[in-house]
Amino acid sequence: MTDGTAQLDGRDIVLRRVAIDEMIGLRQAVIIAGTDRDTPYFDGDRDEATRHFGAFDGEACVGCLSLMSRAFEGEPSYQLRGMAVDPRWQGRGLGAALLRYCEQAMADEFDALNCLWCNARTHAAGFYTRHGWQQVGDGFDIPGVGPHVRMVRRLR
Repeated sequence: MTDGTAQLDGRDIVLRRVAIDEMIGLRQAVIIAGTDRDTPYFDGDRDEATRHFGAFDGEACVGCLSLMSRAFEGEPSYQLRGMAVDPRWQGRGLGAALLRYCEQAMADEFDALNCLWCNARTHAAGFYTRHGWQQVGDGFDIPGVGPHVRMVRRLR
């Protein structure tokens, strides 16, 4: 898939696949700060199958997420992890544009891929629901991080 562009507040935001090091600073600042985690890196970040996506205002990474090859209930799937939007860009449609872009990129790359899933912080569940994701099961706590719910997005 080629790079995408989202027009937000009169600015062209470039959406594209990225290397982990292009987005790790944003993940640290938005997701990891204030938790018990001591590193912004996740197991699987450097796996060949992992896909990282970023949103850029000029050179600045203002949105990011990662998709890791992880089965969901026995079904070949990708787990969304580490979605973050720079606080200055939150509530302006950047997260939605990045999510749509990566969903389409994954559907285009993997003909047989049907399922994306994530462990969403409970306060973010409404965002995912508004974009076609569905909650599966009850909420749970990730020690040192907080309450979460499992969300699933069917691509086909």
